[in-house]
Amino acid sequence: MSYSSRIFEFYTNVKTVFSKEWIGYLNTPIGYIFAVLFLLLSSFLFFFGLGEDSFWDRNVASMEQFFLWIPLLYIVFVPAITMRLWSEEERTGTTEILFTLPLREYEIVLAKFIAAWFFLGTVLLTTVSIPFTIWALGDLDIGATLAGYLGCYLLGSCYISVGLLISALTKDQISAYLLTMLVCLFFFLLGYQPVLRFLGGASASFASFISLSRHFEPFRLGILDGKEIFYTVSFTVTALVANVIVLLGKRR
Repeated sequence: MSYSSRIFEFYTNVKTVFSKEWIGYLNTPIGYIFAVLFLLLSSFLFFFGLGEDSFWDRNVASMEQFFLWIPLLYIVFVPAITMRLWSEEERTGTTEILFTLPLREYEIVLAKFIAAWFFLGTVLLTTVSIPFTIWALGDLDIGATLAGYLGCYLLGSCYISVGLLISALTKDQISAYLLTMLVCLFFFLLGYQPVLRFLGGASASFASFISLSRHFEPFRLGILDGKEIFYTVSFTVTALVANVIVLLGKRR
């Protein structure tokens, strides 16, 4: 088989699984409820905040506080996107059917990941009304805002890859949801100062290094850093490779 034929076959296989998953998101009301709730909650937390931490109290044309809330919203919402990706296949018995098709494990994993990431990205796009509102009210830093959104997409890829892996390790959606939420929360809280002070020394340094909150912080502040991009991409790829390994084990 020629190189171009292999590329075409890869594209066709990924597109087939992607279409199945994407239609699954669009054909259920949960996807639309998710999008509306995400927009409403992110808008409320940014503009009104909790206590005296609202946009109106700060009176600054900046998206920093919006990006501060996004990781926490992801911890609640992203598991809802990923919990069905493999658990539903296990429940309905379609995993075995997938294994009988001429599809490679990495093609299936990649297609499911892209579908979930694309859906999350589409939901995140609904929040662009927020920076447009701020821009109308004041002098918004467009570059910093774009950097923040890039960070949100990259952080989302990390959470989704974790959720996809956990979904492959569980047989029901509730377990997949709860475990994904806990693992994502774990990786995020590792970068918080109280946790680092409690760990201390080399343990604190290692926890800070693998923490997703630490690597997201520059994006939140509007800073593009190649090291943070590399880490989030590496984190995502590692989780996806682990997912492929899990599938290979099941196939045997």
